Amino acid sequence: MITANEILSIITDGTFLDRVFNKNTDWDAELDARDEAEFAETWSSSYDKLEAMHPSEDAVIREIRETVFKQTFRITQSPELAGYASDDFGLMAKAFENGIDIEFVNKLWDSYTKGSFPR
Repeated sequence: MITANEILSIITDGTFLDRVFNKNTDWDAELDARDEAEFAETWSSSYDKLEAMHPSEDAVIREIRETVFKQTFRITQSPELAGYASDDFGLMAKAFENGIDIEFVNKLWDSYTKGSFPR
């Protein structure tokens, strides 16, 4: 399982988030798709599970969230999309750093590593 430090290294390479977000995409439609009940409920239940087990974020996870937000905003100029991406990376980093295997979180990571915004 990848660590938070490894995620930070990957996202600061200058190309990882560009591959995901530097596309001619209707980001509002992508965000709407994520608000559909199945995705939103699964995301929330994964978050709740992690929060119950590990309620705090360490400095590396906070740095990941900030970096993802700033890079995504730079690319897309969408604060809402940047917030979603930051939340995703915070969720993934917390799960991976604490060795918690959640299938949904693994699928989020897989989507990002393939250059796709999860939905």
